[in-house]
Amino acid sequence: MKLTLKNTVVGISLALLLGGCASNAQRQSGSDPYASLGDGGSSVEYSTAFPVASPEEAYRNGDAALRGNDADRALFEYLRGLRMEKSPKADPLYRIGIIHHGRGNHDLAEKAYRWAMEIDGSHMGARTALGIVLLEQRDYDNAEQQLQPLAARPDVPWQAHNALGVIADIRGDFERARRHYEKALEASPGTPLVLNNLGYSRYLAGDWEGARLSLRRAVSANPRYELAWRNLGLVYAREGDFETAVEAVARNGDRAKAYNDIGYISMLEGRYEDAMGFFDEAMRLSPAYYVTASQNARNLDSLMRRNGSDPGARAN
Repeated sequence: MKLTLKNTVVGISLALLLGGCASNAQRQSGSDPYASLGDGGSSVEYSTAFPVASPEEAYRNGDAALRGNDADRALFEYLRGLRMEKSPKADPLYRIGIIHHGRGNHDLAEKAYRWAMEIDGSHMGARTALGIVLLEQRDYDNAEQQLQPLAARPDVPWQAHNALGVIADIRGDFERARRHYEKALEASPGTPLVLNNLGYSRYLAGDWEGARLSLRRAVSANPRYELAWRNLGLVYAREGDFETAVEAVARNGDRAKAYNDIGYISMLEGRYEDAMGFFDEAMRLSPAYYVTASQNARNLDSLMRRNGSDPGARAN
């Protein structure tokens, strides 16, 4: 769906409140308060790296490595810089959180973000990222608690409004979601992820035209955005334009999946004969979809019988 958030995105209340920060971590990790934020491998791999003259040099090395997609080296450099400091610094902790976040290490990402915020309570990047981590773990209340105070600020990152939009969608408050997505687009015009989320939100609200327009903008901005193409196909199916719906969903070449998905939407819409035809075509095109599509067809047979329709009209 989203966010991606993908996609939507989209925790649990881990409550990693690092009271005392370094002293608390030090009790856990011996003499190195940062050991728990490493992954072990990077420290060994870069143990022979040239020494640096200052924490700032290490941070610059880390930034360069991160720009070069070398997350292992970046993590090593940020930790190396922190170990040279007399006290922890928020920015390198935030960047360490980003690395762990990208790897799906939510516990470590949350720990780093919370530590950064304890040092600098106004750090919008860390607060936004913490809210997104909580959202990804389905801890919607705590995610909103982190993100909502940022919403009124003129310099709020677009990701904060996007995440608040996802939370509003999950709660069924589609108009509030729309306002957050539009705020995100004001901060970052034309962002495909936000356009996709706005389009899907309009789809959930039953606004097919608004959904179609937003999703068309998303795929125009990024023609390879498969999730947006799939969502666009769902909109076309809801509007009854099944041929265009199949073409949109099948952009990745998997026409069998497209026919099965559009058949399911048709079934939900009460277009039973159309749905049965799509399931039949999915089964014909791909044995891999035979089980899924045939189960959908059997479910549809039962539904048609309960509703007094004639399932015998379908060719087997």
